[in-house]
Amino acid sequence: MAEAATIKVSVLASGEVLLDKQPVSLADLSAALEQGAKSKAQVWYYRENAHGEAPPVVADVIKLIASKRLPIRMSSQPDFSDAITPAALGQPDFAAVRQRAAQSQLVVVRPDGQYAVIPVGAKDSFPPELIASAESMMPSTVQRNVAVIGETAWAGAASPTLQAANRAIPFFGHLLGFSTIGHAVWVFDARDAAALSAGCQEADVLLVDSQHQAVLPNGWKEIAAKAMRHPQILVHDRKTHQLRKA
Repeated sequence: MAEAATIKVSVLASGEVLLDKQPVSLADLSAALEQGAKSKAQVWYYRENAHGEAPPVVADVIKLIASKRLPIRMSSQPDFSDAITPAALGQPDFAAVRQRAAQSQLVVVRPDGQYAVIPVGAKDSFPPELIASAESMMPSTVQRNVAVIGETAWAGAASPTLQAANRAIPFFGHLLGFSTIGHAVWVFDARDAAALSAGCQEADVLLVDSQHQAVLPNGWKEIAAKAMRHPQILVHDRKTHQLRKA
């Protein structure tokens, strides 16, 4: 049996992206990954200074690889001579994420495994209608851990904006409201069962962007429910702008 093709992708600390050791644009990388998907290729991925601050382009590269559903082998060496686990490259520490979320901070896990923290002000600093809407959907009389699955690449920007957040997650305003009234809220992307399970640990409620359902792993509801503390799974329908049971 012939070996699967290999696509070697490197991201340098400068932000330069290499494809098989040659500089490449994101458009050309996307085209190469598209061809690789047709031949069932495997991506070998290396990021220079993996434990340091990731250049913004990392989010775009990871998003491209994930969108093609290509298997990925991560390496700590520029010649791809080793293979390491995602945890060794600084994948999300969801225990830390949950801890920050419980401190009135909305936490967004970026595609590179790091996370952005959005401080949330006091109730009286938000429009009363936002607070009333949040209370009607998820009353603060019972504090909940709320996990959210949606697009998070926007959080990899040097200065993430609420405008970008609202474009990526149409119900982001509701999430701010939930956090404001005392719920612990964290947002992450889940392209495989391991990420989905890790992100749902200790959650009481899971909110899923309807547009994101297509990229979730098979059996995602069962995987999520098994990991959650008190499973309640809701989908935000982009067509109706309503929450419905999964």
